[in-house]
Order: sequence, then structure tokens, then C-alpha cells
Amino acid sequence: MGILCSSRFRPLVGFSLVLAAFGFSGCAKHAQSSGPVGNIFRYALTTEPTTFDPVEVQDVPTEDLLQNVYEGLVRETATNTLEPALASSWTLSADGRTYTFKIRPGVKFHSGKVVTADDVVYSLTREFDPKLASPVAISYLGDIVGAADVSSGKTTVLSGVKAIDPSTVSITIKEPKAYWINVLTYPCAYILNKDAVDKDPNGSVTANNEDGTGPFRIASYIRGQSVDLTAFPGYWDGAPKIAGIHRPIIVNANTRHNLFLTGQLDTVDLSAGQLQHDETDPVLSKEITFFARATTEYIYLNQKAYAPFKDVRVRQAIAYAIDKASLVKLVYDNHRDPAYDMLPEGIVGFDPQFKGIQFDPVKAKTLLAEAGYPGGKGLPVLQIFYGEGHPDTEKAVDILRQMLSENLGITVQPRQTEFATLIQMEDNGACPALVLGWSADYLDPQDYYSLLFGSTSFQNHTGYANKVYDALCDRADVEQNQQKRIALYRQAAAIVVSDAPAVPLWYGKDPELIRPYVHNLSDSLMGHLPYSHLTLGP
Repeated sequence: MGILCSSRFRPLVGFSLVLAAFGFSGCAKHAQSSGPVGNIFRYALTTEPTTFDPVEVQDVPTEDLLQNVYEGLVRETATNTLEPALASSWTLSADGRTYTFKIRPGVKFHSGKVVTADDVVYSLTREFDPKLASPVAISYLGDIVGAADVSSGKTTVLSGVKAIDPSTVSITIKEPKAYWINVLTYPCAYILNKDAVDKDPNGSVTANNEDGTGPFRIASYIRGQSVDLTAFPGYWDGAPKIAGIHRPIIVNANTRHNLFLTGQLDTVDLSAGQLQHDETDPVLSKEITFFARATTEYIYLNQKAYAPFKDVRVRQAIAYAIDKASLVKLVYDNHRDPAYDMLPEGIVGFDPQFKGIQFDPVKAKTLLAEAGYPGGKGLPVLQIFYGEGHPDTEKAVDILRQMLSENLGITVQPRQTEFATLIQMEDNGACPALVLGWSADYLDPQDYYSLLFGSTSFQNHTGYANKVYDALCDRADVEQNQQKRIALYRQAAAIVVSDAPAVPLWYGKDPELIRPYVHNLSDSLMGHLPYSHLTLGP
């Protein structure tokens, strides 16, 4: 799912409109909900949607919204495996390069148009359209033969994708990669209706011209207030059990919590402080659920925006100066696990014995002095960016500020930033340091090593480059023997953790309050799955 920023915020203009719409004022007292309202599932968006176009999605909240509206050829399951979606089946050629998909018979877009192989060709070609300048297309699907030529404007024909007949499409990649089909779960591989896209003068997908195949369609979007979805009765996998989904845009964590307490939300995320309080409540304590996540929260150190980070010793000093165990205890009361590797538990290749860089303030001071900055003297002020609106992230950044000051003498300036702006700054390499999370796009170590830190990867925003690391990842990416492949990634992991272009902090685990009348909530390590089978009632 790419970038996961739990910290979101929008200006107070519009925010007051949300409160008014819910009739909310002041501090709420606990009141148990009497039950669902109108068979509508109500849960908040923690940020304004960054886009409605699948080729532009980079953040978890927006992906969570759009996965209920659009689909790709394959999808993730609650058992963290892959299964057919718009494709009913697929085969792989003997050389491991060509996937041939059979389109599921009778699947329709929300408009009623039947999905064909031509729609797949159109959608995968469109994502590389240079006019759209997708920030994710090449990163995730650039292995398709001809992708670079379309992206550079040399041609408008994606040679690696062919409609063999109306119900059969083939996709050929440049070289065999064992993990590759999993990439097709990412939003940029969602299948679109060209007729609907063409309704927008700029050829963009908006809330007004969506035409997906998912279990829900967009009924309305009011910027700063809400997104409402309505059930699609013609959904190929069976009509949803609920009538719709109401997503009020509530950027303030305390406001979201209070709306749950007053019965106006059916589920809500919990900050560490809220969790601590709710665990003592006789009613709320029974409504808390923890969800394991394939997520690693980390601080990346961008040598393109902060020159001292070009010296590996400065980056290593930062890593040794951070007491992760204390950080997790102070922020999350040990409801998270400290992270010493970028790869989280649950993904093949995770090594629980891997120690990474341990807290050692003496070594941190020595390294910084060797780099020419004894006691932090001569270092520019370090700005650490993070998204606004989430108290846990704000607290973590403040603790990091104290640790770097006390252990290294570094002056840190925390910089809260509106979420969409933060994503843009990251894409432009403008953040000297940034605290954020990486949530699995697909459950494979390639997503955490090659994609995040490969020197030519579009997702590498740190300026990090190591030829030995690249070579190991390149070999692992194409290795067909799983045991050998994992061994190569483990070697790469040791290098990138030591080089410290980013410092992993903790692994993800999401606590939520969920009303007892919410049933059949499908979930995976990557997050909640589409709500097509969710029910509300006794």
C-alpha cells in the first residue's frame, strides 16, 4: 500500500462543517450505540482523499477507499494469499515471463458495460501515459515489456499487454520475477472504463466519473466533509450486504473517538492514549480489536536534502542514538514491537533473530565525532517532517528530538505538514528527515528492499545508492528458488540496515474500537479488505 502516514490534518475551515454535520460540540461522554443506522457502515477517513485516480494513489487511507470501488485482475485474501478477481484464472509461460488471464465472464462496470480484455489493455497502457505523470506506475508495473517506451512518449502502444480475444489478455514482463503477479493488486493496476475516463476533459478519474467494478460506487463527495459509497447490486461476487458506506473526513483523532462514543461511527482507530483509557472502560474494553499489519514505521534520512547524511557515519550515529525499546514504551506502552529491520513479521524472509543496529549512545557519539561533528557541532538544524493530526506520531517525533539532542547534541526542528503536501515533498526529495510508515503493497520482501532502497527505484527518496546492495536485490528479484531468493534478501537487509538510509522504529499493529453489531469484517496483514461481505445487526 505504499506510504502509510497515520498523521493527517486539514485546515480548520471545513473541519467545523464536519462537526456541525454530526451535531457535535464539546467533549463527549461515553454512550453505547443503540445499533447501526440505515444499514450504512460508518467510519472516518483520517485525511482528505489525495486522489480518486488509481494511477496516482500512494497512501493507505485513499487506497482503503478506492479498493471498494475498483478492482484488478487479482486480489489479496484474508489468509494473506492471492486469488482471482476480474480474472477467473491465469497461467504462466514456461519461461516465467508471460501471464495469460481469462476475464471472468459477465463482469460489469457500474455503468453496466461488460469488462473485456480491451479494458485491461487500455487501463495498463493509460497508467504509463506521460501526461498523467503517475508517481507509481513505473515503480510497480515498469517490468511490463514496453512500459518505458510508453512512459517516455516514444509510443502509445504497450507492447507487453495484448488482447488475445475479448475474454483473454496476456501480460509479458522483461524477465521472470517470482513475486511479480502480486504487484497487480496495487491500485495502479485497477481496471477502468475508457468511456467513463473520457468524460473528464483532462482524462482524469474523479469522484464524478468513476466507473469501477467493485462492490460499491461513489454516491457523493464533499471536499472537507465526507465521501459516501452506495452498494453496487450487480457486483460479480454478490451484492453487498450493507446499503452503503459513510466516510466522514475527520482529521482529528479525538474528534473521531468522540463520534464513536456518541454512536455516530461504527468503528474508529485508536491513538495510544485513547487505547490506554479505553482498556479500563467496562464497555469499550470489550470492543477493542488489534490487527497485525505488515507495516514498518521508520525515519528516513535524505542525503539529497541534508548534506551531512551523505556520510554513512552520520546516518549510523542517528541509528545508534535511538533507543527503540524506550520509544515504543513511551509512545505505545509496549503495544508495538521495536523494529530492527525494514521487513515486518508475517512476510516470508522475516528473521526474528536479526538484531540490526542496537541502541549504543557511546558508539553514536564516536561515529558523529569521526565524521567531523563532535557533540553535534557544525551540524545544521535537522528538520524532521511528519504528517499532522495524529498524537502518537507527534509524541514519537518529540521523543526522537530529545534522544538526538541528548545523545548527539543535534538540534532537531519538528515540522508538522499537511498530508498531501507531505507526499508531494517526499516525491520531490525535499524532506531532510521524515517519520512515516511503509505498509505492504504486496506481501514480498522485494517491496521493502528493492523498491524502497534500490538506487534506480522511483520509491527511493533518500539518495541512497550501494552497488553491492543493488546487485543482491537484482539477483533476489529474479531468483526462482525461494530459499536462495530469501538468502539474498537477508544479505541485502544486513547492508541497508548498516548503511542506514532509513532507521526502522517499530512494526505496525492497529487497535480499533468496533461495535459488536459489526460482523464479517475481512482483514489481512495489508489492512481491511473490501466490505462486500460485511453485515450490520444482531
